[in-house]
Amino acid sequence: MSSESQPPEAARPPRDDPLPESYALRVTDGEVHVWQYNPTIPEPAGEWQYVETIDQANAPRFTLEYATLTAPAGDGYWIYSNAYDCAMDCE
Repeated sequence: MSSESQPPEAARPPRDDPLPESYALRVTDGEVHVWQYNPTIPEPAGEWQYVETIDQANAPRFTLEYATLTAPAGDGYWIYSNAYDCAMDCE
């Protein structure tokens, strides 16, 4: 099940040069936090906006385009992608 609660500000993607409407997924053992980079009125150049948190217990399966993985840091790693879709294990 996904959650709409906002992750801590420190969980924002560290990437400074993303493409508009691209995604960043922070993957840990317990959760996946999804962010999208979008222009806004206060930040016309764009800023990271939180999308959702997905519990790893739901066995999420992701479809990504042009994905780039980062080296693990702390308790997880980042995946950057031009497109994002998720399906849950429906067993």
